[in-house]
Amino acid sequence: MAPSSSTTPPSAKKKTKKNASFSSSSYDESSIALTLGILGVGGIGKEFILQLTESMVLENKVAIAFIANSRKEIRFKTPFVPSEHSRELLETLFDGTSDLAIWAKNLYEVLHVELDIVPCSSLKERQRIVLDDVSPSLEEEDGDVDAIKNVSDALEEASLDAHTSKPWRKGRYCIVDMTSSDEIADLYHVFLALGVHVVTPNKKCNSGPTARDQKCRGLSSMSWSTASWFYEATIGAGLPIISTLRNLTSSGDEVYQIKGVFSGTMSYLFNTYDGSIPFSEVVKTAKKLGYTEPDAREDLNGQDVARKVVIAARESGWLDASIEKTSIESLVPEELRACSSEEFDEKFGKMYDGVIAQKFADAKKRGNVLRFCGSADLRTKELKVELMEFPMSHAFANLQGSQNVVEIESKRYNPTDSCCLTISGPGAGAAVTAGGVLGDVAKLVARLGDVEVLV
Repeated sequence: MAPSSSTTPPSAKKKTKKNASFSSSSYDESSIALTLGILGVGGIGKEFILQLTESMVLENKVAIAFIANSRKEIRFKTPFVPSEHSRELLETLFDGTSDLAIWAKNLYEVLHVELDIVPCSSLKERQRIVLDDVSPSLEEEDGDVDAIKNVSDALEEASLDAHTSKPWRKGRYCIVDMTSSDEIADLYHVFLALGVHVVTPNKKCNSGPTARDQKCRGLSSMSWSTASWFYEATIGAGLPIISTLRNLTSSGDEVYQIKGVFSGTMSYLFNTYDGSIPFSEVVKTAKKLGYTEPDAREDLNGQDVARKVVIAARESGWLDASIEKTSIESLVPEELRACSSEEFDEKFGKMYDGVIAQKFADAKKRGNVLRFCGSADLRTKELKVELMEFPMSHAFANLQGSQNVVEIESKRYNPTDSCCLTISGPGAGAAVTAGGVLGDVAKLVARLGDVEVLV
């Protein structure tokens, strides 16, 4: 059976990747550029691990110290190197599930990987376990995350000890946060202060409270910084939106406005809806296909788009842009905002299908289509999320599936001199989002000087 506590399986002879067998004794610390702690093993987290087997640039350069969700954690006694194995093998071992107990059982029985399973039963315990993972000797406290001030002292005393049992090398450890947890985002500044890099598609920190965002930006960008914070996939999955905005501003360009269809879910809904069936039925179909959140209101209320608009504005120089300053048009009727998801599913069509049908018909008469958009105007300091009309000749009108499109107007890219800069492509899905995160990991490893990557 899979181990439920500290377990050391019999030693196994190292095999090649083709033979699909591996002993943790083959781990070569000198070749590993970066050790990862992965939080979140849903579709994106699992796909990220699988893509680590396919990256030639990162082959034998990246290892995993632990994989965790909100309930339990696989903690490897010796960091696990995904590139030692084929994608097909790991897919088989993961057995079509995100259950870490099954992963642990199969990794142990098939690959003879030495590991522990660490359960957790509360948020504070989850935070405590994560902090312990990145600190080789964190003394027992009362479990309150405020006790993290003691971590720094512990690291100074023990983190560089060659005999530590934890895979800590200062500046060579990275938290990959695949969750949407605000509580984990609250720990970013701690990780960065300790020299632990952060790579994430989690939007909660860089769209949340300005003070928290600025603290993390400072800790990761100052000349004395020992850790980096990458978050390209927080907008547009794997699309190069954040890096493009940074390139524009760092080269002296001035961004005037960012406007776009930022949500893959909302893009799918309005690319699909043609008035022939009720809008609520399109939402139900999208939910069955896995395009929406389990509670579709999380997509329809505009909050996800608002977060992306705030991030884009901050990356363009409007550092105190915030959700509170954003005008948001929610497609969720006010009467259904606090009810159960079941009640919402039952009543949404009755309350909103007629409204959206009328808006669609009015737009069609004018030769336009409906798109759910977000915009940030840095000249007027306006942030908006709203249902808008566009003529069929517009780039926003000719989207397919869950495609995202972002239009950037700047001093250099504008309708007067030439045209705006447009970025378009898949904006949702496990493969492209995980690819965006993996691209950030590759950039980080390149920054550390261990591989050659065009960044």
